Amino acid sequence: MESAEFIGKIERLISASKVGLLTTVDAEGYPHNRWMTPTMIKDRPNFIYAITAPNSRKAEQIRNHSQVEWTFQSTVLNEVISVKGRAVLVGDPELKSEVLESIGPNLQIFWKVNEDSRNIVVVETEIEAVSCFYPMKNERFYREVK
Repeated sequence: MESAEFIGKIERLISASKVGLLTTVDAEGYPHNRWMTPTMIKDRPNFIYAITAPNSRKAEQIRNHSQVEWTFQSTVLNEVISVKGRAVLVGDPELKSEVLESIGPNLQIFWKVNEDSRNIVVVETEIEAVSCFYPMKNERFYREVK
């Protein structure tokens, strides 16, 4: 499978499920998972985007340890995709606007916890490697993304 096929699979799962599991690592080396509302932007195919509050624990963990992993699964659990990459926090207003336009309708819980819509940063993850698992077929595929 080519890198573009893997990217297409990620886009399809994000579009269908509207959620992904983001894993970061804390200062003591422990992983932390949380459900996020991600998106991909057509002009930037090798990146996954989400938003967070700049003072959140996840933001602190990304600042201190940029290596993250995203996990996406189909609604019937017959496809699981894991994405390894490096995340950075981006405060660019234009990018914030673009990401919010894409995922805004799916952020009900985020806005309950983070009431100030101006107090956000974009989590930008550059995709480095993708792993696909098909449990019903017991098939696995792996690809580094360049």
